[in-house]
Amino acid sequence: MTQSFQETSQGEFPDPFVLCPPWPFQHGDLFCAGGEKKIPRSKLVNRINHLNFSGDTVSVLFQHRSSGRIIAIRAYPQPCAKDVLICLPALEDAERELADYDPRAVMIEDGREVIWTPVQPDSFAGRTLRLKLPEESAVHADRSVRRRASQGVRCEIVAADQTVGATLVDFSPRAFSLRLSGPQHDENFQPPPAARIDLYSGDVKLFSGACRLVRNGLNTPDGRLVYAPTDEEIRLFPQKKNRNPRRQITPSFTVSFQHPFFSGRVERDIFDVSTSGFSIRDNPAEEILMPGMLIPELVISYAGIVRMNCQAQVVYRREDAANRVVQTGLAITDMDILSYSRLNHLVGAYLDAHARVSTTVDMEALWEFFFDTGFIYGEKYHHLFPHRHSFKETYRRLYQDNPDIARHFTYEKNGTIYGHIAMVHAYPSSWVIHHFSAKPLVSRIPGLLILRQIIHYLSGCYRFRSAGINYVMTYYRPDNQIVDKIFGGFARSLNNPRGSSLDLFSYLHFDRFSASGALPDGWVIRECLAGDFHALDAYYAAHSGGLLTEAFDLQQHSGPLVNSFRRAGFQRECRTYCLCRADRPIAFFIVNRSDLGLNLSDLLNGITVFILDEQALAWETLAAALVRLGIVYTTDHIPILVYPERYPADRGVRADKRYQLWIMKTNPYADDYMEYMRLKFRIRYESAARS
Repeated sequence: MTQSFQETSQGEFPDPFVLCPPWPFQHGDLFCAGGEKKIPRSKLVNRINHLNFSGDTVSVLFQHRSSGRIIAIRAYPQPCAKDVLICLPALEDAERELADYDPRAVMIEDGREVIWTPVQPDSFAGRTLRLKLPEESAVHADRSVRRRASQGVRCEIVAADQTVGATLVDFSPRAFSLRLSGPQHDENFQPPPAARIDLYSGDVKLFSGACRLVRNGLNTPDGRLVYAPTDEEIRLFPQKKNRNPRRQITPSFTVSFQHPFFSGRVERDIFDVSTSGFSIRDNPAEEILMPGMLIPELVISYAGIVRMNCQAQVVYRREDAANRVVQTGLAITDMDILSYSRLNHLVGAYLDAHARVSTTVDMEALWEFFFDTGFIYGEKYHHLFPHRHSFKETYRRLYQDNPDIARHFTYEKNGTIYGHIAMVHAYPSSWVIHHFSAKPLVSRIPGLLILRQIIHYLSGCYRFRSAGINYVMTYYRPDNQIVDKIFGGFARSLNNPRGSSLDLFSYLHFDRFSASGALPDGWVIRECLAGDFHALDAYYAAHSGGLLTEAFDLQQHSGPLVNSFRRAGFQRECRTYCLCRADRPIAFFIVNRSDLGLNLSDLLNGITVFILDEQALAWETLAAALVRLGIVYTTDHIPILVYPERYPADRGVRADKRYQLWIMKTNPYADDYMEYMRLKFRIRYESAARS
C-alpha cells in the first residue's frame, strides 16, 4: 500500500509518552455487534490523525491464538493517509510479548461513543505495528453522557468514621469512577453504598457531596468504583426575599474556563445572568457540570471585549426532557471589585440605560453637578477653596483612572448628571458611602434610581471575600430628613446595634496653630498598644454597643488595602493613639490620613476623638494633644470628629455641625436593608426602565 506520509522504520512516540501494560478485555460482544451507525474510512482516518496531533492513543485488541483470550493495549497512532494504520504499542518489547496474539480490532473512545474497527495484520516488526483498515467502522454510543478521562484529582470517600483515599479516573456529571489508592485499601474493604465524596486539586477542594455507589469493580481487572452524585441542587447562601434580577441579555455573555476534572477548555453561552450568578444550557449528552463543583478560575466575557474574572460554584441542575435541554445554575462565589463593577454596569444598563457604574465621567459635568445640587455649599467651598487644585486632581484620578479602591454610581442622560453616589474602601473590611446627591429629572426620581444602583451593587458583592465589604458606613447630617430616613431609619427599624448602629459626633475644623502643644505634667500621648484597644472596645460597647471599633479594624495599620492605595497613586493611613494620665487612658484618637478630596468633607483625612473620662479632660489639654497629632497634616485646619457629641459644647467650644455615623454589617443584614428600602421607598429591584 502506498503512503503519502514519509515513514520511518521506527515511527514516532509523542514526547513525553507513557508505557502501559496490557489489560483483559471483557466486552467480547462488540465483536459481534453491528453498531448503531457506520462511518467511512475517510472519517476514521481524520479521527486517527487528530489523535496523533494531540498525542493521544488508540486501543488495539489482540486475541490469543490457542486460548481465545482477548487483551487490549494502548498504542500511539502515526500519521495515516489511506487504508493502513501504523501504530506504536505503548508496551516494552511489544513484538515478543504479543508473539502468540493476533490483532483483531482498533477501538477509539471519546467518553461517550466507541468507534469499533476490525483490522487485518499487515506487519509487526520491531516496535512498529501495521494494520489494514476496512471500508467502514461501527460506532457504539455506550453512555448517555460523555465521560472524560481525568488526571491529578485526589479523592476521599467519607462514610461514618472512615475515610478512604482514591484518585479520579474519569468524570461525567452523572457518574464518575475512582481507583482506590494508599495503604488503607485492603482486600476486605467494602465500598459504602452511600458516602460523601470529596475531590481535590492539590489543597483546593473542588467538590464535596453525597453520592451513591452504582458499580463496584474492585474485583475486576480495572479495579474501579463508580459513584453518582445524588444532589440536584445545593444552597450556598440563605434565600433572599429580594433577589437581584436575572436577565436574558442579547448579545449573550459567554463563559470560559479550564474544567477542574479533565483536561479541556470549556466555553458556553450564558442563558441568563445577574450580578450574583448565571446559568448555561447544554445538550444532556454533552453536559459537563454537576451541582456542588467549584470552578476556581472562570472568565465571563461580553461582546468578545469586556472580560470579568471570578470564581463560581454550580448550585443546581434542571433537566427539560421534552426539549432535551439541561440548565445548570452557577453562583459567583468570589470576584475582584473591577470585574464585579463591569458586570454590575452591564446588567444595570440593561435594566436602565442611564445607570452607570464606575465609568469615565466628564469632570466638568461632575463639578457642575456638585455645585448645582448644593452638595458643595458656601461654607464647604470656603474650606475647599485653598486646595481646589489638589481636589480636582484627586477627583480626576478617582473618576477617570478608575482605581479598585473607589466606586462611583451616576445617573446620566445626554451628558448631564442627575444623580451621583460614591464609595471608597476606607478600612480593610469596610467601605464608606458618600457624595449622595441628585437633581430632578422629568418622570424620574434620580435619587431613588441611584439608590437602587448601589443596593443592587452591595447585595451582589458583599459575600465576595476579595471585595472587603463586611461593613458599609456613611456620615450624614442628622437634620437631613431624607438621608436620615434612608440610613438612620433602617437602624432604628432593625433595632439591633450589632446589625446596624448610629453614633453621633460633633464636627469642627481645628486650627492646629491655636495651642502650644505642651501637655500638662503627668499627661502623655502615645500610639496604642494591644491592651489599650481593650479599654476603647469596653468604653464603646458600654456607651454605644455599635459596630464602629470592629468596622474600623483599628489594629490593621497596613496591609493589602494600603498597598492598593499606593498602587493607585493615593495615600491611606490610619493610626490610633491614646492620651493618658498616670498611665490611665483618658481619650483615644483615630488619625486618618488620605489625599485631599478623597471625601469632600475630608472625614478620611482628619482625627476622630473618643473621650473616655469627660470630667478629667480639659479642652486645653485636648487641644494640645490635637496640635501634636496634627503635624502630619499639610492644611492649617484639621477636620475633627468628637464623641460623645456633647463634649465640645460642655466645654464652651462651638462645633461647626454634627455628623451621624451609620454602619451596617452586610452579612446577613444587607437583605434586611433591601426589604426596608422596598417597603419605605417602593424601590422595585426587578423593574427594567428602558428609555
